[in-house]
Amino acid sequence: MMGDNSSVFDSQLYSSLFTQKEMKSIWTDANLIREWVKFEVTIAQVQADLGIIPKEAATAITEACQTFKPDWQRLAQDTESVGMAIKPLVDQICDHGNSWVKQYLHWGCTTQDLLDTSLAMRLKSSLILVRKQLVDLGDELAAMASEHQDTVCVARTNSMDALPSTWGLQVSSYLTELSRHLTRLDEIYPRAITGLYGGAVGNFSSIGTQGLVVRKALFAALELNEPQGLNNGSLDHVAEVIQFFALVHGSLCRIANDVETMGRASIAEVREGESGGGSSTMPHKANPRASNMIQTLSRMGWMYASSAPNMMDQQDLRSASMRVLSWSLVPESALCVSTALERAQRLIGHLVVNKQQMLANFSASRHFIMSEAMMMVLAQKIGRDQGYKLMKEVLVCANGSQSFIDLVREDRAINQALTKQEIAVACDPLNYLGCNQQLISEALAQFEQVKNR
Repeated sequence: MMGDNSSVFDSQLYSSLFTQKEMKSIWTDANLIREWVKFEVTIAQVQADLGIIPKEAATAITEACQTFKPDWQRLAQDTESVGMAIKPLVDQICDHGNSWVKQYLHWGCTTQDLLDTSLAMRLKSSLILVRKQLVDLGDELAAMASEHQDTVCVARTNSMDALPSTWGLQVSSYLTELSRHLTRLDEIYPRAITGLYGGAVGNFSSIGTQGLVVRKALFAALELNEPQGLNNGSLDHVAEVIQFFALVHGSLCRIANDVETMGRASIAEVREGESGGGSSTMPHKANPRASNMIQTLSRMGWMYASSAPNMMDQQDLRSASMRVLSWSLVPESALCVSTALERAQRLIGHLVVNKQQMLANFSASRHFIMSEAMMMVLAQKIGRDQGYKLMKEVLVCANGSQSFIDLVREDRAINQALTKQEIAVACDPLNYLGCNQQLISEALAQFEQVKNR
C-alpha cells in the first residue's frame, strides 16, 4: 500500500534520495533468494561431480531451483519462527522438488555457509559498482582539474584567505584521494569476496576428507575467493568494507563542504548547476541540495562504520546476534556510499565555476594574501628574517581602508629594497603559484595509473 513504508530506503517519498538503482537491486530480497538458490545448485553440482551425491540428485536440485517460486508470505512467517530464512527456504524447495531433492538438497551445508557466501556474492557486485562509480567521478574531476589548471583562486586555510592557488589544483586534491580509494578497494576486494563453506562447525565433519576438495571447486564455480582455515566466527573482512565506505564518504563530504561554502552569495565562486533546491517561502533561494544530501549520506556512512566492529563481537565458534547486524549494516552502508557517489558525479558534472569571481575575491582581503610573496622577494634582497619583520611592520600600520598594493608602494623601506617592477610582480597572484602545473599533472597521472588496473 502506498505510504506504508517506514524506512527512507523504501519510502515512496525519500527512496530516490537515499538509493542508487543498481545498488538497490543488489540488496533486494529477491536477489538474496537468487544467490541462496545459486549456492544450492552449485554445491549440488560440485558434490555430484566428486561422487558425493548422485548425479540424478544434482539434476533434480537444479531443476527444482530453476522452477521454484518462493511463497513470500510463508517464508516471512517461517523466518519469524525460526529466526533465519535458510531453513524455511530449503523446506519450500524440498516441497517443490522430488525425492532426490528432499534427500540431497543442502547436503553437508549449514545456514552460515549460505549467509556468508551470499554476502560475499553481493559484496562482489557492490564493490564492482563502487569501483566504476569512483572511476566515473574521477573522470569528471580529472576533466575539471585540466580545464581549470590556470583558473586562479584564493586558497583558504582554517576558513581564512591564505595564498593564491588555482581551482584546478584544488580539484586535483580531491582526485588524489579518489586514486587512493581505488587502491584501497583493489586491496580489500579479494578479502571482501571470500565465501564460507564447512558445515555446522566449519570442519567439514558431514562431508569428510573430501571437504577441502569440495570447497575449492565450489568457490571456483562461484568465482569467489576461497577461504583458508576456520572462519566461522570472523567478520573482520566485512567490517573492513564498511570502514572503507566511510573513507570514501570523507572525500565526498569534503567536496560537498567546499561547494556549499564557496557557493555562498558572499563568495559566489561556484554554484550547483542542477535544477531544484528551491525554498518553500523565499523565491530567490536555490539551496545546495546535492551538497546537502552528500553530507547527510556521509554522516550515515560514518554511523555504520562506527557500528561495524560490533559484528566482530563474537564468542565460541560464532554468535548469531552479532552476525544479524550485517543484514542492516552492509546493505544500508552500500546504498549510502553508492548514492553519494552518484550524487557527487552529478554535482561535479553540473558545477558552475565563476572564474571572474574567483579572481575578484582577492580584493576581499585587499590582496593582503600576497604578503608572503612580497616577503620572499624581499628575502632575496635583505634576508628572510628581515623581510618577515618588514612585512609585519607594514601590515601593523594598515588602517583597514588601504589595499596591500597601496601599502607596499608607499613604504619607504620596501621601495629602497625593491624596484616598482619587482613590487608589481610580487603582487600578481599568477606569479606565486609554485609547482601548480606539475602537481596537477601528478594527480592526473596517478589517477590514470590506478583507474584501469
